Amino acid sequence: MDSIEPLQGLLSGLGPAGVIVLSIIDSAGMPTFGGPDALLLLMAPNLSLATGLWLVVGTVAGSALGCLVLYYVGRRGGEPLLARFGGAEKREWVRQKLERYDFAGIFAAAIAPPPFPTKLFVLSAGMLGMKWQRMILAVILGRTLRYGVAWYVGLHYGAQAADLLRQHYLSIFAGMIFLLALMLLIPLLKKRWSRPSV
Repeated sequence: MDSIEPLQGLLSGLGPAGVIVLSIIDSAGMPTFGGPDALLLLMAPNLSLATGLWLVVGTVAGSALGCLVLYYVGRRGGEPLLARFGGAEKREWVRQKLERYDFAGIFAAAIAPPPFPTKLFVLSAGMLGMKWQRMILAVILGRTLRYGVAWYVGLHYGAQAADLLRQHYLSIFAGMIFLLALMLLIPLLKKRWSRPSV
């Protein structure tokens, strides 16, 4: 989120449509250094509640569309593009996380702030043959949480929102991951407890 300051002048003039377009561009592979988050933060205090909620929905949809483009690039053989997202060690780390956590890995990547390699996760999901429906659902849930938090913070804290989010993003991210762990654990525990004793 350190890039919010120099981007403010450029981003604030784009308007609601610009947020959606920027979220497509950002998720499709061109880094904007948290541009959609910054726009949501900056614009939230000046929008009605209904407009703000629709803007979050549009930004999530734009991000999902951009991720789908990147996913299909990976699906069709994005090795040359993959090489642009870090060294072999980093790519191997992402592959292991995806193979181990699957849906949860994409969900966490969709929440994580820059410079987390979210695009590398999405591209790798395509290359590893993850079902696009699962990938998109994980992105939609993760981005709804991420952009929803950005909009809420901007709405309630106005000019201080960018600093507040920058200072506490790690805590917010940790809280989101904790919620994800609970979501995954509760069904497993219910299943285990509901088994008849032998």
